[in-house]
Amino acid sequence: MTKTIIFDFDGTLVESGQVVFDLFNSFADKYKYTRMPQEQSDYIRTITFKERFKKFNVPLFKIPMLTIDIVRKYKEMIPDLEAIGDIKHVLDELKKAGFKLILISANSKENIRKFLELNDMDYFEEILTSHRFFGRHVTLNNYIKKTKTQSKDIIFVGDEHRDIVACKKSNIKIISVTWGYDFEVLLNEANPDFIVRKPEEILSVIQEAV
Repeated sequence: MTKTIIFDFDGTLVESGQVVFDLFNSFADKYKYTRMPQEQSDYIRTITFKERFKKFNVPLFKIPMLTIDIVRKYKEMIPDLEAIGDIKHVLDELKKAGFKLILISANSKENIRKFLELNDMDYFEEILTSHRFFGRHVTLNNYIKKTKTQSKDIIFVGDEHRDIVACKKSNIKIISVTWGYDFEVLLNEANPDFIVRKPEEILSVIQEAV
């Protein structure tokens, strides 16, 4: 029986796709790669991160420093991001139903807590910090080990292809959402357990999963 629901923060709970797109382009001159044309923003969301870096000629050895720069600037913008429409209602209903809600992100807990406070979204019992350069499944496995929670009692809600890959490695079911970073065509390539196109559909999927 599903007891714990782990939500990804970026793209799943907050509107951050365009922000990350703009930040990527803002460092093009510094790291000497090609800017992403705005008219290709939809196409970019159909290919993996590795394919994106290759397409826009980002040198492999520069990716770690580029990621650090983007994350640093992004952290400064978190308090000003907007929540996905209707997601607050979904969280409220899940909390009332007795589910344990956990948040996962590579961003700082301080800034995330500030966002949650500003948006009256204090539904989460814990914020897990995942590392940018290691698989998210490591964070998930550590949580399972620390809390002695069985993987079958957890369901993940995320918006990226790599979330699905991580959940499969950790033997956790995943609900993939189509309004985040990655488009449905890319999500389907990794074969998620469920796909939802509107926040309220999460409720019906959770009901089915339990």
